[in-house]
Amino acid sequence: MADIDAQTPQGRRRLILGGGAVAGAIGGVVNIILGLARNTARGDDLWPALKGAASPFLHGRAHAPGFDLGAVALGLFDHFAISVTWGILFAIMCFGFSRVATVVAGAIWGIVVWIGMFYVVLPLVGLGSMARAAPVGGAVLTHVIFGLALGFGFLPFQQPRREPLHRLRPRKV
Repeated sequence: MADIDAQTPQGRRRLILGGGAVAGAIGGVVNIILGLARNTARGDDLWPALKGAASPFLHGRAHAPGFDLGAVALGLFDHFAISVTWGILFAIMCFGFSRVATVVAGAIWGIVVWIGMFYVVLPLVGLGSMARAAPVGGAVLTHVIFGLALGFGFLPFQQPRREPLHRLRPRKV
C-alpha cells in the first residue's frame, strides 16, 4: 500500500494485482455472508451457500443438504477464485480513480459481474438453468453489494491520478 511505489511499473502492478485480489476476496466474503443470511432467513440449510460454487464439478452433491467437507472446500476455493478474478479485473480497469469514483465504479462493476456470471459463465459451465431460476432483483442486489464491498476493499490500494487527464494524452507534434 503506502510502502509500494506506485510510480514504477512494478509498483503499479503490485498495487493493481494485489489490491484487486484482496478487494475481490473481501467482496467474496460479503457475498458468502449474504448467502448465509438469506438461507438463515428462509430457514434453509446453510451448507449449500458454501458448496454452490462447486456445482460445475460436483453437480447435485454441491446442493445436497448437510455438511460435506470436500464440497465445502471446493466450493469455497471456486468462489474465492472467481471473486479474486473479478477483483483483479476491476482493479485493472479502475486503478487511478478517485475514492468516490472507485466506490461508484464498484457498484456498477457488480452489475457487470452479474451479467457476466448469469449470462456467460454459468451457462458455459452448465448452470444456465440455475441462473434463470434465480430471482433477478435479488441477484442484481447481491452483486451490487459485492461490487460495493469490492470498491471499498480496493480503496487502500487506490492511487488517484495527480495529473489532469489532458496532460496524460500524448501531444501532437
